Amino acid sequence: MAAVQMTRDEFIAAIAPYAVADMRNSGVLASITLAQAALESAWGRSAPGNNLFGIKGAGQTQTTKEFVSGQWITIQDGFRVYESWEGSIRDHSRFLTENSRYARAGFFECCKRLDYAGAANALQKAGYATDPTYAQKLTGIIEANGFSKLDKEAAEPMLDKGVANTVIETWIGPAWKKANEAGNEDEKKYMNWLANELRKASGQPLQ
Repeated sequence: MAAVQMTRDEFIAAIAPYAVADMRNSGVLASITLAQAALESAWGRSAPGNNLFGIKGAGQTQTTKEFVSGQWITIQDGFRVYESWEGSIRDHSRFLTENSRYARAGFFECCKRLDYAGAANALQKAGYATDPTYAQKLTGIIEANGFSKLDKEAAEPMLDKGVANTVIETWIGPAWKKANEAGNEDEKKYMNWLANELRKASGQPLQ
């Protein structure tokens, strides 16, 4: 999924499950992941190479703006490339974890407390972006879209992934196949919904 045209709601629906699942694995707040992705990619409309977070590296060269010495300047720089938005989200958390300056700035301590405002300030303090209003923008996006509820969802105890997949594969999958063979669309939709509820409860992306 590179640069595409979609609404904000469509963008949120596309990546929210990945953000929640990633928070359960990495500890990075889902609200921060969503807000950064929205801000850095203009809600999915500008994500060359599926790079939702503007993480620099090898793979492609892009024109970008940075705030230097009190003014905005335009530069060209290298940025990472991913096969999918899910891959970009996973690498974003890995990037924050592997760069110790974020831990030193208190980012992960704020994440443990579900303190998205503190986490946003820690990102700015650690130099994630040169924009002097970066934390303020992230907090505004989170509050305007109610992203903090996803942090609470991800922090709740979840169903074991193996149990969820066993139920899906042993009972729901065969039931969906039987409904498909019978041409029962309502039953198929119900089975698909049920499987996705189990995936959601076990921190897995929806299908």
